[in-house]
Amino acid sequence: MLKDRPKVAMPTLDVHGAFIRRTDFSGASLRDANMSGADATRAIFRGADFKGARLHGTILRSADLEGAKNLTLEQLAEAVIDDQTRLPSYLDRGRLRELASTERRLP
Repeated sequence: MLKDRPKVAMPTLDVHGAFIRRTDFSGASLRDANMSGADATRAIFRGADFKGARLHGTILRSADLEGAKNLTLEQLAEAVIDDQTRLPSYLDRGRLRELASTERRLP
């Protein structure tokens, strides 16, 4: 019976500090991934799931995040983005700027 099988924990992606520029992560599960400090300049994340992903210091300059799922303003406020970074339609760049500037002022 299937219910008697032990549950196997899926490993989470750990690319902290890695050079992953121009990598295509379209549709990938990045749930609980550690991407802190990774350089993901021009990477493609269309439809990727960011639930619980750590993005502290992740460089997302010119990255394509359109259609990304479960990505929050709080996650992006910890990342490095620019005006060429394409955000999911449900995230407001103006609110992101406000949040990022507030977090930088906190001790």
